[in-house]
Amino acid sequence: MKWRPWPHSLAGQMVWILFIGVTLALISSAAIHLYDRNEAMVQMEGLQAAQRFASIVQVMEPLTPAERAKLAPILKTSNQFVALVDAKDAPQIDHSTEDARAGRLKRLIARYLEGEHPILVEVLPTSTEQHPMQGMRQMMRHRHHMAGGGPLFNHGFSYIARVQLSDGRWLAYHNHLPEEAFIWPWHLLWSILILIVVVTALAFLAVRLVTRPLARLAGAARALGHDLRSPPLDQSGSREVREVVTAFNAMQARIVQHVQERSAMLAAVSHDLHTPLTRMRLRVEMLKEAKLRDALLGNLTEMENMTESAMDYIQGSEGMEEVRLTDLPSLLEELEESWREIGQDVTVQCCDLSPFPLMPRSFRRALSNLIQNGVKYGKRVEVKATMHGERLRISVADQGPGIPEDQMERMLRPFKRLDASRNSKTGGTGLGLSIVDSIVQAHGGKLTMRNRPEGGLEVILTISKKAFLS
Repeated sequence: MKWRPWPHSLAGQMVWILFIGVTLALISSAAIHLYDRNEAMVQMEGLQAAQRFASIVQVMEPLTPAERAKLAPILKTSNQFVALVDAKDAPQIDHSTEDARAGRLKRLIARYLEGEHPILVEVLPTSTEQHPMQGMRQMMRHRHHMAGGGPLFNHGFSYIARVQLSDGRWLAYHNHLPEEAFIWPWHLLWSILILIVVVTALAFLAVRLVTRPLARLAGAARALGHDLRSPPLDQSGSREVREVVTAFNAMQARIVQHVQERSAMLAAVSHDLHTPLTRMRLRVEMLKEAKLRDALLGNLTEMENMTESAMDYIQGSEGMEEVRLTDLPSLLEELEESWREIGQDVTVQCCDLSPFPLMPRSFRRALSNLIQNGVKYGKRVEVKATMHGERLRISVADQGPGIPEDQMERMLRPFKRLDASRNSKTGGTGLGLSIVDSIVQAHGGKLTMRNRPEGGLEVILTISKKAFLS
């Protein structure tokens, strides 16, 4: 099965759009949060470090060189180093390329120092892997100035601040914000994932609530195509859904009324025509000239057949008959016997067919029309019925000339006939296959035709119980 990134259903498209939108929004907000978090931590740690360094300067300033040398190692911690550097060994910093963070830290240290002291601040690279040569030079220079004070960390925010004391010596202070302050907050990632899952699940439920009435309406529309007497939809749900359901039920009622009025009109016309046709038949039968009498009787018979066929077509397309569980073997055997009684070669094969929901009178008419066509054009007719799960398949095959492939679809239209059949012997109304097709469609089935390799036409009726009853 080919995977499609964009779903075809309305529910899938809405859920997909909400999922992408929520994910992008959460990722964007998380990125902004992490950036602000890092900035806030750097500023807070920088403020605390500036206060500590200013306090160290204030303590070191009044002491003698010997006292300063004793105090410097005591101030050493895991994250800070303090050392005294002679003025001749102090490095020169290019202020034109001063880092913005170095400038902020320099201003913070100056704020907490009393009096004017020359201040130099140098921000060190955060990773020697990203800046191998520069990081090595910084590390060597730091160790030189700190007199072996310890290694630099490769993560976090590290800097060296220098303040010149009153005696000209420089007090160097190296501070490193702990690595733990910059560890990726995995709990934030889990929170985002949980939020995405919860929002997507709620969006799916909301979309299902919105699209479920559409699926119910589509099912009702399919049922209406099979059975005009299907019950109206329950008017439940939101206001918009109830309005759509009300309009659909009203449309169904108007369609049923229109079909009933049309059927009543055709039945009345058929009934009204039956009386004058009967009178004409009686008068024609009284004619003495046999040739004229037979010709007129043939015309009357054709008119009666056309009237009956038109009524059969209307009734079959309406699907107004009640659906019942039908004993298919009995129905097929009755058809076989009725045709054999009039001397036609019709055989039926059916294997263990369980009762199937059908409109029995209409379905019998469809099979009779197919057998009649087969007998008329193919002499011998074979009917075979099989059941595949809940799917019924009935084939009616004859040994006639068949139908050209390009004419098969045309033959299912009302009042359409092949040119070869338009004669007094085999001609008809052109409604036989149309009636069968309309009846099969009313059962939710499908009619297909094919020319057999050994000769003759095979018409296949396929009806699904699930599709019909839905």
